Amino acid sequence: SVVLADVQLTDKPDAPLVAKATGDAFALIAGFGDGWYRVIAWHRHRQADDKAPVDLAEVRELTRLAHGTDYGIQEARWMSRFHSDERQVPQYRVGRAFLAGDAAHVHSPAGGQGMNTGLQDAANLSWKLIAVLRGRATDALLDSYHAERHPVGRMVLRSSGALIRFALLQTRAQHVARMLATQLIKRVPPVTHRAVSMITGIGIAYGRHRGDHPLTGRRAPDIRLADGSRLYEALRGNRFVLITPAYETPELGGRDTRRLVHGTWRGDRRTALLVRPDGYIAWATDTMDRAARADALGAALLRWTGPAEKAPATTAAP
Repeated sequence: SVVLADVQLTDKPDAPLVAKATGDAFALIAGFGDGWYRVIAWHRHRQADDKAPVDLAEVRELTRLAHGTDYGIQEARWMSRFHSDERQVPQYRVGRAFLAGDAAHVHSPAGGQGMNTGLQDAANLSWKLIAVLRGRATDALLDSYHAERHPVGRMVLRSSGALIRFALLQTRAQHVARMLATQLIKRVPPVTHRAVSMITGIGIAYGRHRGDHPLTGRRAPDIRLADGSRLYEALRGNRFVLITPAYETPELGGRDTRRLVHGTWRGDRRTALLVRPDGYIAWATDTMDRAARADALGAALLRWTGPAEKAPATTAAP
C-alpha cells in the first residue's frame, strides 16, 4: 500500500532525490525543480484500502519514520494511494487480442520503468499491426510481439521488485552492502551505464538467430547521416531505414521507396543496417562481398517488409 503526494517542504533535502528506509518504513523524495517534491512512501505493516483517504499527517509520519524528519511538509497539491502489485499476463497475444502496458504487466514504481516499458510495448506492436493489415507481412509477424516484449516485462518486474527489496534491507550488514553497491553504481562508469541503460529501456535488446550480426536486435542510436539528417527523423514516417556506406547504392528489388528510406553513413563505416520503425536493428552485415551483401539484404527485406511492390506509376504532365 503506497502513498503518493506532491508537497512543499520547509527544509530542503541535501539532494534532488533521496531515498531511505528505517525498520519497516520507506520513503523516496524527488524534487521537480519548481519548489514541489514528490513523496512516495509506505510502511510494511500498514496495508490500507486503496479508497482510504490520504492526509498530510500520514505523509509526514511515513516520511519521518524513514528519514528521521519530515522536512517540514506543509502543503500538498495532490495525494493518492495505490497498491504496488507484481503481476504479468502469460501471453501478450491471444488470437486477435493484444495486451500492452499496464494491461500486460504491473509492478512497483521503483526505477520509474512503467511508462517507458508500456510505450515500448506500443512501439513494438504498432508497426507490426500496420504491416499485417496492409498486407505487407504475414500474421506470423504479430507473434514476435509476445516473443520480444514478454521477456522485457518479466525483467522489469524483477528489477523493480529487487529495487524495493534492496531499499528495505534492515540489518547493519545489509546496510553496508547496500551502501557499497550504491557507490559501485555511482562511481564505476561501465556499471553506471549498464544500470541506466536497463532502467531507461535503451539498453534492452531482442534475441537474434544463430549467425546474425551482433548488432541485430539492438536499439539503434540516433545516427547522423551523410546529408545532415538523423536516423530518428527518418523513422518518424513509420518506415524501415536502410543505412549503407556512402559509396554504395543498394539494389532495392523494385520496392516502393515509400516503405523504405535509404540513408548513408556520414563517416567511413562499412556496416550496412536495416532499422525497424521502432528503432531496433532488424539486420546488419559487415561483409564486403557485394553479391553476398545483396542476397542477404534481399532476404532481410523479404522477411521484414514483405514481397517487393511496384513503385507507383507517375503520370506525365499534360
